[in-house]
Amino acid sequence: MLTLRTRLNLITFCAISAMGWCGFTAAVSGQEYLDLQKQVDESVDLRSNAVWLGGAPYDSTTLKRMQTRRAAIVDETRQAQFSDVLQAYSSRDDKMLRQRIANFMQHEYDISKKATIQVRKARETFLLFACMTAIVPLFGMFIVLLTVNSTVFHGIDRLSRRMMDFLADRYSFQFSQPDANELGDLQRTFNSLAQQVINTMDELKQLDQAKSEFLSIASHELRTPMTSIKGSLSLLGNGIMGKIDDAPLQLIKIAETETDRLIRLINDLLDLAKIEARKLPLASKWCLWDDTLKSTTTGLVGFAHNAGVNIAFDPSPGIEAFIDSDRVQQVLTNLISNAIKFSPRGSTVHVYTGQTKNGHLLINVRDQGPGIAPADQELIFQKFRQGATAENPIVKGTGLGLAIAKALVEEHGGDIGVESEMGKGSAFWFTLPKWRLADGQAVSA
Repeated sequence: MLTLRTRLNLITFCAISAMGWCGFTAAVSGQEYLDLQKQVDESVDLRSNAVWLGGAPYDSTTLKRMQTRRAAIVDETRQAQFSDVLQAYSSRDDKMLRQRIANFMQHEYDISKKATIQVRKARETFLLFACMTAIVPLFGMFIVLLTVNSTVFHGIDRLSRRMMDFLADRYSFQFSQPDANELGDLQRTFNSLAQQVINTMDELKQLDQAKSEFLSIASHELRTPMTSIKGSLSLLGNGIMGKIDDAPLQLIKIAETETDRLIRLINDLLDLAKIEARKLPLASKWCLWDDTLKSTTTGLVGFAHNAGVNIAFDPSPGIEAFIDSDRVQQVLTNLISNAIKFSPRGSTVHVYTGQTKNGHLLINVRDQGPGIAPADQELIFQKFRQGATAENPIVKGTGLGLAIAKALVEEHGGDIGVESEMGKGSAFWFTLPKWRLADGQAVSA
């Protein structure tokens, strides 16, 4: 198969050659037309002179002028015929002059008739090739555009679809055989790159799976001894083993607090491993939404009191949601506790319940903290990612809470996100698609 460059060069060469040939032929035909037309005009002029000699008296000046005119005749036969007329004119023989003029007129008439036919043909030929000279470039441009459209733009569209399929995880490098041209070379290069990316993604998935399995195993193995350590420290701190002085007791309390944080990290890792392995089934049922909110906020009252922050939520009587209550409380706890951590003392964390445009239940947790930079708003939902500001540095945490919350909300079929402006607080929100009024009406799915 010819390459695209070769095709275009060949079409251009053919168009230029055809245009040159047509132009040359038109020029030759035009010159022939002019020559023949000159003959016709000359014949008319000679016949006019011959007729005029037949009726004019003899005059030497006229004879000399006609002799000069005869010398200008190129055709020897016509020159001889006109010489006979001039000879009869100079002899002053009227009968011979009329005879020779008649012979000359007949000869010139035949020449003129033949030349007129040739003039018409030459003119038609000239017009034909002149038009072809103008049409050939247009036709060549049309062929070039057709070739470019069928090869270049069609090839680009096809490659663009392959790229979009690749972005949408529908790409197969064996889907089609590239053409044997420059775009085909580009297609083969993209196929090679795409295959390398696919291979790399497969390797990364295997590594991620191995990492998840390792974290799951390590977390299982760590949870039992950490629980034992937690219990032992709690017994010591409560004086079960005897009274302990204040200084050692303070160290025991610090160790117990840090042990709680490690246990939360281990639980988060286990939850994340289960979610990634699709082994976290939801025990969903219809629950009163206010009961879920009250249970969550009640568990966070002590934490909010220590931070000097209030929690407020608008009651939503009569609303039921089809959820796994424990998992949704885990999401709410994460969002509200984060809002408390980053809120200034004396402020209030508000929890609102509403409805989205598409009819889903909308839960909004708003704080009065420093806000989240736009560059961090997407990152904070990734694993082990946290946001921070100069006024309020990263609060101790695992960096997994929002990632787990996102996974749990998506397991319920909802969405989660954040709206924030620096210095004006943040509003974390999530949606639940299945809800209804307590009487069973207005179900949304």
